[in-house]
Amino acid sequence: MSGGKRKSGGLARIVQRLSGLAYELTPQVFAVASFALGAVMLLSAVTPAFSGRLQALDRLTPPLLIDLSHFAASVTGFMLLLISAGLWRRRRGAYYAALFGLMLGAVFSLLKGLDWEEAAELTLAATLLLPCREAFNRRSRLGEPLRPGWLLMLAAAVAAMLWLGFFAYRDTAYTDELWWTFLTDKQASGFLRAGAVLAILTLAVAVRSLLTAPGARSHRPAGPVDVERAGAALAQADMATPEAGLALLGDKALLFSPSGRSFIAYRVRGRRWIAMGEPAGLREERLELLWSFAEMADSYGGAPVFYSVGEGMLADLASLGLAVRKVGEAAVIDAASFSTEGKGKQNLRTAVNRAEREGASFEVLAPGAVRPLEAELRAVSDAWLDHHNGSEKAFSLGRFDIDYLDRSPVAVAWEEGRIVAFANLLVGAQGEEAMIDLMRHDPEGPHGIMDYLFTRTAQWAREQGMARLDLGMAPLSGLENRRLAPVFARVGALVFEEGGAVYGFQGLRAYKAKFSPDWRPKFIAAPTTTPLAMALLDVALLTSGGWLGLLGLKK
Repeated sequence: MSGGKRKSGGLARIVQRLSGLAYELTPQVFAVASFALGAVMLLSAVTPAFSGRLQALDRLTPPLLIDLSHFAASVTGFMLLLISAGLWRRRRGAYYAALFGLMLGAVFSLLKGLDWEEAAELTLAATLLLPCREAFNRRSRLGEPLRPGWLLMLAAAVAAMLWLGFFAYRDTAYTDELWWTFLTDKQASGFLRAGAVLAILTLAVAVRSLLTAPGARSHRPAGPVDVERAGAALAQADMATPEAGLALLGDKALLFSPSGRSFIAYRVRGRRWIAMGEPAGLREERLELLWSFAEMADSYGGAPVFYSVGEGMLADLASLGLAVRKVGEAAVIDAASFSTEGKGKQNLRTAVNRAEREGASFEVLAPGAVRPLEAELRAVSDAWLDHHNGSEKAFSLGRFDIDYLDRSPVAVAWEEGRIVAFANLLVGAQGEEAMIDLMRHDPEGPHGIMDYLFTRTAQWAREQGMARLDLGMAPLSGLENRRLAPVFARVGALVFEEGGAVYGFQGLRAYKAKFSPDWRPKFIAAPTTTPLAMALLDVALLTSGGWLGLLGLKK
């Protein structure tokens, strides 16, 4: 008896879970139905109606009403195609719009040619949709842009309508009068007007969707209050890479956990919501925060992208179902064992000895001690930028901002009482690791001064008891150009090997290699439907400040 009860109880739970799953799929089912019915209405509107039905209708209604209904049915079908995207995304506004569109479509189907079969299908769909309101639980977003996949389907449906219409009326002689004559025996007129309007609407929707960044206006860079809040979270974090300090630049939006002790720094560009680095804060909040960010991006029709994440994040990113590709390697020095001794460090010893013989000295300014030296530091920074014909970076790199620099330690090289080089140091959780961020030196300063600055900084990190010093990432380093490697990796390897004249990727890696670092892989992750190459391009544009900066034309 008890065994029978357990079986029936187990069966009931299975049925309940399957019912819940079916309920979860309700928006997708009705999205497909809405798109199919919209396509049917378009195709029906461009094909000749049954002559008997049209003659019967002509006796009951004015010809102008029939022609207007014919046009309205086409527009209603087009609107159902658009609404289907909102239904798929569980938008409550799309639910109400679909109900209205289905019933309106049923009326127009009857008025344009007594197409009662089509009217019955539309009415049945509205009847089945009516009790499913709770399945559409997301807030509506006015004028939400369509994703590329929906755009392609929309364009395909309109193209099919136009092709079928021209085929159906291929024997009709074209005259200018067809555009403005309202005659029921000239259904080609209605097709031409509807086709032209829908083609224009499709183009307008496509242009707007492709040029719109969903959520960009409402998710602007954080203000001073949120930047301070992020600084407080970093001070108490048990999990934060040094890159998390880039959130204090104030050029990124911030998503906080409910406790406020963890955050993700990100920017919105186009359809991609790009998180810079890994979440910072409490380890137990990381996965939930990742899901919150992905769901927020998805709610706006965007795609979550995580840039410059390490190997420790791969399991969580896999849980989110994201595709991952390597984008470079970070040069990380083992600070605890760093030394200038040995044959391989001869160049570093030479640089240090020569710099100090010529009067150079080194110190690390504590946070809050930089502001009085702003004028000297800015002079070095401006000279460096002018020498390289460059402009300030953003997003994945620091920039000269005294408020930002004053928040972190700054390594400074002096010569005869003047600053000749400096670099700010971002420090990770619990002071275990530091990273060199903004690096500037006077082009007229001593030769090899940056070797001197980096070497002394590594020794300082060792004296502070830090485990590691990160010299920053060498982009596209470590990608394999093999036959079975992903196209993304093969193209990246080609750019790394052959693009030295423009970007100097190999030279950057070679420079950092002289410090004998460990090369740690860095990754980019995004949904499988998002082209990772385009996501990486967005990162480059955010970092460079747009196309002019990326192409080296912005000074």
